Amino acid sequence: MELSLSFRFVDDDINDKLIGLVKKARVKHAVDGRGIIHYSPADEEKVENDLIASLRNRLFASWQVLSCPQDWTELYKRYMSRHDIPFHEELIGHEVCFLIPRKYRPSLWKLTAQKKHREIGIAR
Repeated sequence: MELSLSFRFVDDDINDKLIGLVKKARVKHAVDGRGIIHYSPADEEKVENDLIASLRNRLFASWQVLSCPQDWTELYKRYMSRHDIPFHEELIGHEVCFLIPRKYRPSLWKLTAQKKHREIGIAR
């Protein structure tokens, strides 16, 4: 079975808990030197819907996963930090994503203006 899917909580303690859950569930997997868990598409439902979701549920009672273009990652982190929006970083595949409480509405965040100002060197 090809281990073509991958996931990692950036927080090492949370990621270690996930690795323990994956081992306990006897899911065929590999953990690379950076702590990224690689697993098979055949185990996708178990890993993502049961194991990863169980940890997400412990972090936030109601949550959502926010993805963004790679060059916007730092902008999103700054925005969430500035606005006291709690978040946890995740690596899903090769992309950084953010786990945030469901009550926040990223589609309403005014990031495009900030991004344009940053690109032309205007401090905000």
